[in-house]
Amino acid sequence: MGRIADAIKKADAERREKLRVGVIGDAGTARSTADLRGASAPALLVAPPPTIESPRSRSAITAEPSSPLNWDVHSSVVAIRDRTGAITEQYRAVRTWLLSRLTPGERSCIAFTSSVPREGKSVTTANLAAVLAEVRHMSVLAVDCDFKQSSLAKLFQLSPGPGLAEVLTGKAHLNEAIRSTPLGNLSILPAGDIGGQNTNELLHSRITSRVFDEIRERYHFALVDTPPVQRSSDVGVIGTLCTGVIMVVRMHETATHVVRQSVRWLQTNNLSVMGCVAAGCRGNVDRYAYEADERD
Repeated sequence: MGRIADAIKKADAERREKLRVGVIGDAGTARSTADLRGASAPALLVAPPPTIESPRSRSAITAEPSSPLNWDVHSSVVAIRDRTGAITEQYRAVRTWLLSRLTPGERSCIAFTSSVPREGKSVTTANLAAVLAEVRHMSVLAVDCDFKQSSLAKLFQLSPGPGLAEVLTGKAHLNEAIRSTPLGNLSILPAGDIGGQNTNELLHSRITSRVFDEIRERYHFALVDTPPVQRSSDVGVIGTLCTGVIMVVRMHETATHVVRQSVRWLQTNNLSVMGCVAAGCRGNVDRYAYEADERD
């Protein structure tokens, strides 16, 4: 993982400078942000600054981003529909930051949540999973643990079938629930149908712990979409099974005190809050898209 992180950091250095990413020292306290107006960008990294190792000379090992994919996903999954676009580049900047935060060789399971619904956590999970899967030899699984919304199945346009709920209730095996995708390194585990079961009790079961252990053994990265903090305590259970939690915050809409309250709740429950991703930033980012002669 350390070798991969160094290679990605070097390959993306110029991209990150162009993106003018804002950085905050703690949740809700801005140190510097770009002056963003106009178009809406689904995600920008605004996380606590990581401790970055001294760069070593490595060759870039990411997959060719302009490679076409025969995959009719939802329009908000821009990392698949517009693989050379400016917004996709911003997700790659988040990928670079995330890889630099992790211990070399660590197999990571990252939970994504928000304070309230409709902040963009599911879209962020889907897009970040797609750009992580661009890295050769890195297997990635996107897991939907938001049983009430089940957004990942809609975003990736998956056909009906068993999901995580069926695995946890013993109605299906994990292999039956995981879906492969045209992006070879990426697999999806939809939420499935929980029926009338209490999700919090089900997530506390031993089978849930075993399923997450198996996921970590099989995949380099598992990105877990969880319910909003202010709507469900499920993220408190799921977070204990993960390496850390990333908050997604809808800029210009979600109140600062609500975000701080949510972060404090996560920390009170001994969950590691790795940082925040700001969604819905307004800015004219089209000028950062690749020109035709830059795609080699």
